[in-house]
Amino acid sequence: MNKPERHAFEFVPAPEALGPYLNSLYVLRIERGLSEMLPAYSGQLLLVQGGKGRIDFGNGPVEAPERGFVIGPMSSARRFEIEGPMLALGASFNFHGWAALTRLPVAKHGDRFVDLSTAFGPEAADRLFSLSRSIDGDADSYEEPLAGLADILQQCLSPLAAGHAQVIEATYAWLNSGFNPETCDLSASLPLSERQIQRLVKRFFGLSPSRLKRRYRAIRAATLLADPNLDFAKRQEVLDAFYDQAHMIREIREFTGRTPRILTSSSNGIMADTLGRQGYSVATLFAGEQESQLSSDKTRK
Repeated sequence: MNKPERHAFEFVPAPEALGPYLNSLYVLRIERGLSEMLPAYSGQLLLVQGGKGRIDFGNGPVEAPERGFVIGPMSSARRFEIEGPMLALGASFNFHGWAALTRLPVAKHGDRFVDLSTAFGPEAADRLFSLSRSIDGDADSYEEPLAGLADILQQCLSPLAAGHAQVIEATYAWLNSGFNPETCDLSASLPLSERQIQRLVKRFFGLSPSRLKRRYRAIRAATLLADPNLDFAKRQEVLDAFYDQAHMIREIREFTGRTPRILTSSSNGIMADTLGRQGYSVATLFAGEQESQLSSDKTRK
């Protein structure tokens, strides 16, 4: 008798109104327990039925809150464990979305669980918990609860100050300009002092510009190298973004928790899905190539 798949992962496009703020909505079903590395992703909201989960944020495993919670943006890969069976409906925020939906500085709320009330306020948290309790774990489709989740999030949106939005968009443009953009180019694109830029990038992205560049480069490289159809020229472009192969392996391991060899194996589990291109929304995988065949595959992870 065949055992059921350990997990099933389905991306669902975000509604148009939330497109600028979310990478995607998704459905995650865990049939059996698993232990994997969680790459350094942006913030995630999960509404959960059944099971238990925990993440080691660097000081030992922390139990996930029941029913619903937010994972703050991650600065490096961390181990997570799930005891199934579990069903989770989720929303993956890009960094503009994190700021506009939660108003929480990433520097203080990244790399940790954040309760729904802290992230969205008591009223929205109550609605999210109510939605979580109403989810039918045996449903054939989760279109309706995902629409309800999107509706709650849309009501939580609060436009950013123009100057803050400018910093976020300029940082994305800078990250998209090449695999190894110079920090001075980011400074030149904003009417702010170097100290102000460092402070605001840390606030909205949780990392300094130099480490943020490393994070994006590593996750972008991992996504591309995991593609068995990537041609030689593109693969070489990825390799050339690092000092040497050893440097590339260290960086990819730090930010994804896996080596390039393991990324291309057939047993990647959840990470194989979450590093897939469907989970991306705005920064080009091949940074700086406007005419690349991959230029439409974008991410704000």
